[in-house]
Amino acid sequence: MKNLIFLGVLQLSLAGLGCGGDAGDSDTDGAGGDAGSGGSAASGGGFAGSDATGGDLATSGGGLATSGGGLATSGGGLATSGGGLATSGGGLATSGGGTETTGGGPDETCAGEDACPFANGVEVACRLRFMYGVNYAWRDFYADFGGQSRWGHRGISGKRDRVLADLQDMRAHGVDVVRWWIYPRLAGDNVTFDGQGDPSGLGGTSTDDILAALELADQAEINVMFTLFSFDGFYKTSHNPPPDLQVTSLGPVVADPSRRARLIENVVGPVARTVASSPHRSRMLAWDVINEPEWAMTGPSLYGGDPPFEGDASKFDLVTHAQMEALAKESAAVLRQETGAPVSVGSAAIKWGQAWTHADVDFYQVHMYGWVNDWYPYDKPLSEYGLTDKPVVMGEFPINMAEMDVSYDRFVSDLYTIGYAGALSWSFNGEEWSSARDAVRAFAGQHPCETRY
Repeated sequence: MKNLIFLGVLQLSLAGLGCGGDAGDSDTDGAGGDAGSGGSAASGGGFAGSDATGGDLATSGGGLATSGGGLATSGGGLATSGGGLATSGGGLATSGGGTETTGGGPDETCAGEDACPFANGVEVACRLRFMYGVNYAWRDFYADFGGQSRWGHRGISGKRDRVLADLQDMRAHGVDVVRWWIYPRLAGDNVTFDGQGDPSGLGGTSTDDILAALELADQAEINVMFTLFSFDGFYKTSHNPPPDLQVTSLGPVVADPSRRARLIENVVGPVARTVASSPHRSRMLAWDVINEPEWAMTGPSLYGGDPPFEGDASKFDLVTHAQMEALAKESAAVLRQETGAPVSVGSAAIKWGQAWTHADVDFYQVHMYGWVNDWYPYDKPLSEYGLTDKPVVMGEFPINMAEMDVSYDRFVSDLYTIGYAGALSWSFNGEEWSSARDAVRAFAGQHPCETRY
């Protein structure tokens, strides 16, 4: 992973990111599906947010200036004149005043000083930050990426105004990172398949929608963690199939190494390359290979004495830990190679804390709901869960703190103090956002630099 200083400066110059500053109606209701024991799957189409926009651009520790197409920073050691700076393999290129990046993510050769490092944070573009935000996780389930022509549902590229209003509402209330699902279930237009039933490419408007999502994120001055897949994708084709849409289960694909390779080659790779091709690719902060894969798994855990996986075989085409780990590893390799961005797996609960410690992820991600907290308290030190070698982000928790017996501010403040690397609440898509968003903003206001990439 290369030239992070260039990507870091790019994020300041293009995205309006820095230290400081605060951070619509739906086409139809979503068809959320089951939540497993964790109850993390939501239903409902979306929320029409305020059209307030975020705060002003602020930088610290050197500032940012451009003149005559050139780029200059003080305190960071980077200067160009006439737009003549160019790098390859993950850096910044300017020509005649323009800026462009290729790739992104962590680097070993950061120059300059991070103005407000959060010691336990996830490093992106030479910044260590507390990854703070909310799950979107979709505006229209099944349709955000690819659209669904049979339903008359457009993807992100066809509902820009409504999505932008959502993102601006998040940004105005302190959100810096949005966890956003791409393919929760392979159904209808979103992915194409060949005659043997193997994934053959991105379908519908997927490419346009990915590019539009990054463009809108840039306009809203907000960052994205894309989640490629979800446990929902492993539902049997007979389990609650969406009306009028052909659905394909990921279970048989992931269980077969050759079919899984085609999934990586024809879906994961093209998604990553689409992100890498975007002039707004610096907004894609991190990857989540799959949401809560444990619900679609069966058999013993490979590591650390974790309890076995007990997915419901009446609903899911279950796979083993080894098979799901292979999906995570093989996806992570491609995502990192194409974009340089850090990769995680959205684990359903810290009870399976060791499950992804060998999956070549850059940071761990766990989810917390009342049923988890009863047995695996959120406020125990991470050392007691054996997660000390990499940053740990709390990737889901109820924004209204249902069944948690703790306030939002106390919960997030505890995570910050304990040493978690971030907190992403669930979710923007629901009635709870309107009552909880002031609390979301309040915490960001208490930590205006450490919660902004």
